[in-house]
Amino acid sequence: MGNAVVGRKSDVAAGVVLILDALIFGIFGAFYLIDPRAMAQKVGIVLGDVGSVIDVQGMYGGLELGLALFLAICAFQSQRRSLGLLAGTCALGGIALARVFAVIRFGSPGPEVAQLLAMDLFGAVVNGVTWAVHARSRRVFA
Repeated sequence: MGNAVVGRKSDVAAGVVLILDALIFGIFGAFYLIDPRAMAQKVGIVLGDVGSVIDVQGMYGGLELGLALFLAICAFQSQRRSLGLLAGTCALGGIALARVFAVIRFGSPGPEVAQLLAMDLFGAVVNGVTWAVHARSRRVFA
């Protein structure tokens, strides 16, 4: 009985984390799609020509919107929640790791980039822990 409760709670937690992931990636992606120059400028990136705008719009707008859709699909299909959490862990962990390497190489960032790094690290840990608990509970009932 106790394992069934843990399984249900971890499934609900997995869905909530994935919905939050999808919302955050979706919001950032939408802002980059709508106004890539303004979003890039917030972290000190100046987009010069149209090619740079298109690239940033595609990578930060399109990729984030696509990931948001994938995570939302995983949130609403219980058999895909572990996969979605693993994807969220890898995406946020990869972003955080790249930022950490950049800080080591180039020095301490401004407050905006430091805040993004903290959010990425926090998100990676939340996704990773939720994935570990959820995956373990799913194996018990599989």
